[in-house]
Amino acid sequence: MATKGRLAIIAGGGELPHIGMSEALAAGEDPLFLGLIESDFSPREHSARTIPVHITQVGKILKTIQKEKITRILMLGKVRKDLLFQKLKFDLKALSILAKTINRNDYPIFLAIADEFEAMGVKVISQKIYLQSLLLPEGRYTPKKFKSQELKDIDFGMFYAEKMADLDIGQMVVVCDESVIAVEAVEGTDETIKRGGQYTKKKGDAVVCKSPKAKQDDRFDLPTIGIHTFQMMLESGCKTLCIREGETLVVDPKLAIEFATKHKLNFCVVGKSGSKVLNGNQKKVP
Repeated sequence: MATKGRLAIIAGGGELPHIGMSEALAAGEDPLFLGLIESDFSPREHSARTIPVHITQVGKILKTIQKEKITRILMLGKVRKDLLFQKLKFDLKALSILAKTINRNDYPIFLAIADEFEAMGVKVISQKIYLQSLLLPEGRYTPKKFKSQELKDIDFGMFYAEKMADLDIGQMVVVCDESVIAVEAVEGTDETIKRGGQYTKKKGDAVVCKSPKAKQDDRFDLPTIGIHTFQMMLESGCKTLCIREGETLVVDPKLAIEFATKHKLNFCVVGKSGSKVLNGNQKKVP
């Protein structure tokens, strides 16, 4: 049974908004897309459930939420981090929210926006609620067992990826031989993988590690990977991808893992046990 009140999905680019929409509909919701015009969002078959909105016009977004009797908000999809550095015309409400933030990193901005919603009686809900199928348990999901140096790099890389996330810098690092080769910032995942591969391609042992904060607010910006991540690794010469158990979304996990296996890339999900359990039996997608 759906919770009383209507759900709106503030939608950026990528697959996550559409997966969330499908899961919400299956749960008996009557969801609405607030599609961010400045992102790569496309309503696809849900144009009748979509209201386009500008990310800079927060006042209009709040009025739309009131008009449509929205009681819950789900924030999903990619929004380019560099938008804050473009010459965009923010409305007064957006400017007032930005003025309240301690800095222009993602989390303070998300938190300030959520506070505005909460003040209206609108709850921002966890991204996990309608994306449970994209969370994988710990283990190794590709056939090849890891060498001892690779296991060291996995533990090393996941430690530093979490630290970078804690500092609101980015969620990804690329490591090799227990050295940090590349750190994600405003340029995003693709460019970080390219940069990491640039320095390690000849050796071919780069490990890509993606992690949320130690105490991630699961309403916002959960780390996300998919087949495109593996495609970028293949092009860039990176070999292994590691993510955090229960905290990282895998878009179309079966297809992504099939691609990784076909191209002899490694993929693992790291839990509380760290790398200790990764050389056990190969895991299958539930």
